[in-house]
Amino acid sequence: MRNHPANQTKVRCFGSKAGLTAEATVLLKDGEEPLAALNLEVAPRDGERINWKSKIVLQLGEDDLPLLCCVCLGYLPKAEFKRPTKGIVVERQPNRLFISATQGSGNCYALPLPIAQTFRFGALAMAQLKKQSGVDDDNLLLASLRGAAALYQC
Repeated sequence: MRNHPANQTKVRCFGSKAGLTAEATVLLKDGEEPLAALNLEVAPRDGERINWKSKIVLQLGEDDLPLLCCVCLGYLPKAEFKRPTKGIVVERQPNRLFISATQGSGNCYALPLPIAQTFRFGALAMAQLKKQSGVDDDNLLLASLRGAAALYQC
């Protein structure tokens, strides 16, 4: 049951107005092998608790995960992950990453990730990218990310 959602690697971060869960997962496509991915869940704070029932969820797959890693590594200042009705922006700011998520009209949740949380978040994203790409050479992976970042237009 290693692949059961309860057993997947997670990073949880909490801000004064919202919370974030980044969770290792797999992307399932018909007729293809499962592909390592990362789920981002951003939810508003309701007093002392995070209201996970109101969360905005985005799955980052083969097109998105390299961009997230580029931001975490400092190769890009920000990346936007958009779907038809929702989106998440991850942006570098002094001493932190800043995450904002929107869905529909009026649903906007945001939180800063201090350096320690940024480290754990970035390490999880890189671990999933390494699984996804099948690249075992860390130097090759980093060089590929630098090259991809040079092409990105936000």
